[in-house]
Amino acid sequence: MKKILLSVLLIASLAYASNVNAQCSVAEPGVTIHSSKDTLGTQCVITFDLNFKLQYNGGNKIVVIQSWLEADYPNFWNCGATHDQTGSHNAPKANDLKLNGTGPLPFFDLAFNNDVTPPVPLTTYGPDNTVPLITGYTITRGSIDANGFQSFMISNIRVLLPSPCGTGVSIRTDLWSSDGAINSQWKPHCINCNNLFAFNYPRVSGDILCGSPNRYHIRIENINTSQTIVISGWKAFLDNAPAGVYGNEDVLADDQSSNSHTLAPGAVFEATLNYSYLKADAAKNLWLVVTTQGLPNTQNALITGGCSPLPVLLNHFTAKRTTSSNVSLTWQTAQEINSKGFEIQRLIGAGGWQAVGFVASQALYGNSSSTLNYSFNDNNNAHAITQYRLKEVDIDANSKFSEIRAVRGDGQAGKIIVYPNPSFDGTAKVVFEEINGTRDVSLSDASGRLIKQWKGVANNNLAIDNLTPGFYSLRVVIRETGEQSIEKIIVNKR
Repeated sequence: MKKILLSVLLIASLAYASNVNAQCSVAEPGVTIHSSKDTLGTQCVITFDLNFKLQYNGGNKIVVIQSWLEADYPNFWNCGATHDQTGSHNAPKANDLKLNGTGPLPFFDLAFNNDVTPPVPLTTYGPDNTVPLITGYTITRGSIDANGFQSFMISNIRVLLPSPCGTGVSIRTDLWSSDGAINSQWKPHCINCNNLFAFNYPRVSGDILCGSPNRYHIRIENINTSQTIVISGWKAFLDNAPAGVYGNEDVLADDQSSNSHTLAPGAVFEATLNYSYLKADAAKNLWLVVTTQGLPNTQNALITGGCSPLPVLLNHFTAKRTTSSNVSLTWQTAQEINSKGFEIQRLIGAGGWQAVGFVASQALYGNSSSTLNYSFNDNNNAHAITQYRLKEVDIDANSKFSEIRAVRGDGQAGKIIVYPNPSFDGTAKVVFEEINGTRDVSLSDASGRLIKQWKGVANNNLAIDNLTPGFYSLRVVIRETGEQSIEKIIVNKR
């Protein structure tokens, strides 16, 4: 299991546009943030990928994208609500790119040669070589879909946003293209202008949970400090070739487009779901594409898998305390390929992971397509919570870890255990009663405001983080029985 966490999320809202001199419509934009870092307290350095679809017309030889803070937008093209230019224009020069001729140049100014394969970033702005261009990125151009739109992904863009990280800001963006030569004045061929970008809305992250079948975990956090947002839903796509590039080639694996949730400032939604894939696609990554109500755009996250069929596919893995000095672990495999065996690892309390045993594979020569059952008894009389995981090792010494299971300490009672409680670092771990079932879990603050929620929790443990000092109520509902439990959590300052 691997994880990618987006530090900030950029919402790109490039809307459809009608004809200018040719079709210049842009669709389905999305951004994946890799990193963000404050500098001088007033600026934010952001590295991200931008994907979008551009209507194919055979003439977009040079493509230009330019962005300003909304207050600095010069509206050189005299754009209206339809994102069309008014009047006839040559390509903008330095003074044209400044509000009233005195404002700042666009903080995001990018141009690339789309007349070659693959497209190539340009280092000089043809209409005016005093205007600096962003460099250091790569461009992947995808296929043309049934609606005549060609997908693009611009990777590893690095910009200096003239606003602190973690604050919501509005951006205005122009995208235009030329059918002229690189050494010409780049006469505009089509223009899509006055589009809205908005930084710092939901932060999206996730995991692929390896097993049989694979599942994925999605986490959506509203990091806006003042605005409640509504998540309309999301879709998950298999990351087909070219890997790491979201485009027309990626196949829908799960459609949750009507799974709507309202998130107050600082609130988090989490869920674990199944997705559709062929056996040959088990190791592929997933794109999570999230839609926010009121914005015609998506927020994207690539979550990496590492869920290849080597060494095993687990049907289930359980850990249960049977006596005051024994914990019984059982697991079942559906398939093993080149499997050597299983190293059992445990973590007691706040200690580190340690190996406590090894169980050899039952598969003949390490290969089996039949169900195989395993067990291991751990001599454990600890009074603290113990967590267990399997390190699945193949003959070539490759390995991966299973999901984690947790058991109570000797003498610990109660259906739900929260530790540490009180917490002094804003984190807490939850261990549920050792029964089979699926749980819906929600966390509310002292005023009753929903802070986080998790849907379809099948594991018997849960980690909670990023809690501010205060009192919280954890509500757990077992889906199969409707049984409810509530636990209090206290978070103190250090």
